[in-house]
Amino acid sequence: QIGLIVLYSLTAMLAITGNVLVVIVFTKGKRCRTDIRPFLINLAIADLIMAVFCLPFTFSSVMLKTWIFSKPMCPLVLCMQHLSVSASVFTNMAIGSDRFLVVMYPLKSRVTTSRAKYVLLGIWIGAVGLSSVQLVVSRAEDMYFGNYHIITCDEVWPTEKARKIFTLFVLLLTYIVPLCILSVTYTIVGVLLWRRTTPGNADFTRDSIQLRSKRKVRHTLIVFI
Repeated sequence: QIGLIVLYSLTAMLAITGNVLVVIVFTKGKRCRTDIRPFLINLAIADLIMAVFCLPFTFSSVMLKTWIFSKPMCPLVLCMQHLSVSASVFTNMAIGSDRFLVVMYPLKSRVTTSRAKYVLLGIWIGAVGLSSVQLVVSRAEDMYFGNYHIITCDEVWPTEKARKIFTLFVLLLTYIVPLCILSVTYTIVGVLLWRRTTPGNADFTRDSIQLRSKRKVRHTLIVFI
């Protein structure tokens, strides 16, 4: 249990500190004003929500085997957890789609501030819509096993069919569809960048640097996917 406590504590501290620093750097740093800066800030905010609303409550539930917080907190916590996951996944899809458009149409596809705002608005509307279901179906319930009493925090659906339909819907929107989109877009981006060559006569030093850059791009794309 001591090892688990240390692990959860370090993970929470690193997640919160790291994402706060990312937001500060991309907000204040003059050298970090890339065209996907709004999406990177949004991704850090989504991950920060996860660190605040997921790790502490998950940790306490795992360690104590019961829900120790107020019952109204249960649907709110589950809603925020789903919100952070959905926003993070949708933001990654937006970044992948943007990188694809930049490579395919380099002169037309730069993300403007107004366009980024609309995309981010759509991301959060979708995330809120998907996660708000938890406010309706999640609740904390008392469970008795003889003299043993615990409180569980989980989804309570009227029928098993409704639960399965919603679970499948969430799986499609937050895993299968994003995985397909990111796999296709980053694969195309990787292939196009790998085939791209620098105009002019061959130069060993320049070509070696370009090859190393291509390898870095390949590794980065693999990590993203």
